[in-house]
Amino acid sequence: KQWYQRRVRGKMTIVRQQTAPLSSVPLQILLFYNYYYFSLFFIVEILAMAWKGTVLPYDSSTLASEVALLFLYAVCEAIRLYTGNKGNLTETTFPMIVFLLLTLPMVMAYVFTMIFQTYVLHLDAIMAYIGIGFCGMEFILGIIALIQFSRSDVP
Repeated sequence: KQWYQRRVRGKMTIVRQQTAPLSSVPLQILLFYNYYYFSLFFIVEILAMAWKGTVLPYDSSTLASEVALLFLYAVCEAIRLYTGNKGNLTETTFPMIVFLLLTLPMVMAYVFTMIFQTYVLHLDAIMAYIGIGFCGMEFILGIIALIQFSRSDVP
């Protein structure tokens, strides 16, 4: 972004020159599809936990804690996707940093889903692998976008 001074209505003001957008289109596409994927993941996990709770011998406190963790994942992912979307579209670094920092807890949530749950279905593991793939690609593209945003000239 180029900044320069010019006279507007008799006063000298600082004006930003329009430049090419720095937003990452591949990152925006991944964020768009990840929103729908995580919605599907959440619904499938709720249904799978309901099935596990009725069919498999589950301690009620364990089931309740795993459901609570799933809701915590949903809140974390919603914040992560929102900040990634906002940071990418407004080309600002702070939301992108928050987005990148929230990627680690989400990867840990997917790892918990595919390894450390009391009962892990093949469906759980497959969906967690896909989620880790989304997080990994978004993390790489997010770092590239953050570097581009931080290199832009700001007075």
